[in-house]
Amino acid sequence: MASPSDDSDDWTHVLRPSAHRTARIVVFPHAGAGAQRYASVLAGLPETVEVVGVTLPGRERRAGLAPRTTLTAAVTGIRRELCVLAPAPTVFYGHSLGGLLALAVAHTGGHCDGLVVSCSQPGAGSRPRPEHPGPAAELAGIFARHRLPADALRDPSLSPAQQALAQDLALAREALHTVEPLRLTVPVTALAGTEDPLVAPGVLPLWARFTSGPVRCRLAEGGHFFPFTPYGQGVLLEELLASLTAAHPGAPAR
Repeated sequence: MASPSDDSDDWTHVLRPSAHRTARIVVFPHAGAGAQRYASVLAGLPETVEVVGVTLPGRERRAGLAPRTTLTAAVTGIRRELCVLAPAPTVFYGHSLGGLLALAVAHTGGHCDGLVVSCSQPGAGSRPRPEHPGPAAELAGIFARHRLPADALRDPSLSPAQQALAQDLALAREALHTVEPLRLTVPVTALAGTEDPLVAPGVLPLWARFTSGPVRCRLAEGGHFFPFTPYGQGVLLEELLASLTAAHPGAPAR
């Protein structure tokens, strides 16, 4: 399996092209997942909206690579590819880990006119103080919440899917701390599930710390993966279209 140093410039691809593109959504998936998982979730967007997906190493079309990367490598690679796309009003959408990654890429100037996040922890400052401080203990706690062993990064008995999840959770821990000082100027919409066991709905307003632009918070019925339910999909599409309209009024035809 390839090492991170062998990684190719293949972080993004067009999930759904648009012959008459007026706007673009860039999708940043949750830990352990690839962008293709979101194709059906976003199928209800207007045909004039192009959908671009971000795929980390070790899954879907990048399955031949080791499922690990650093935040710096991911942000650099994703930004480089997004910056060569044809200009269009663009909203970044990230779920869970994807929200943190989208924030980090947006901060580098990756052609982002608005940010929508769902079930994403707003930085390390929004988390309860750990019982046992330190990176290793913090990561072990994150693994435990996802039913992974404390040594998940070194456990060869884990399935490929579990290995990808463990590497992504390590990336999420890094991102939680790295995004703390980041500040955007674009509108931010933060969504949360009312019954999410991983991201408490009460932390939603803390997303306002990351932008000087307008902020909208909305709770939706359901758990950590509410956007993958019919009701949650409707909520997500509504907020994505609202964000696109704010970025470029009249661009996405309803």
